[in-house]
Amino acid sequence: MSADELRRRVHWTVQDPPPGVRAGRALSSVLHAVSTVVTLGADAALGTRRVGWSLPADPAAYLDLGVVRLRWPAEAAAEPVQATQEGVWATPEGRPARRLPVETWRVVEAVPGTGSGRPRYPEAGWQLTVTDGTTTGSLSGAWLALAWIGHLAGWPDPAPTA
Repeated sequence: MSADELRRRVHWTVQDPPPGVRAGRALSSVLHAVSTVVTLGADAALGTRRVGWSLPADPAAYLDLGVVRLRWPAEAAAEPVQATQEGVWATPEGRPARRLPVETWRVVEAVPGTGSGRPRYPEAGWQLTVTDGTTTGSLSGAWLALAWIGHLAGWPDPAPTA
């Protein structure tokens, strides 16, 4: 599944990237390919790849949403988050995955990444401040990844707050 197909499934606004971002993405792909060849595949082995936005056939398999991080509570160390078609999971290395109760959380702040000018295109970095009414934390990652998590949680499309 492509980013466009995933976009159609979420209820949040996801915009097309501006021409400059698309051109930069194309150049980045070319440079990455050259770097992978020059380094004999070391870049690929290190995981430096583009997000595929894939939606696997198995509803319990993780989607390719790129790097999403959770800090819960806000002062805690960040841990990786992954999502399936059915739920959202904290997946800390060396520990069992645990399902996150995102449907009990609400978004209290949505802040675009530094220098992003508030874009809502798939790869744009954002941070959401979320709360369950008692504890506050944050989710950060690409806008489309956060939109997917928001879709699963039933959150409304947040207005940018910064």
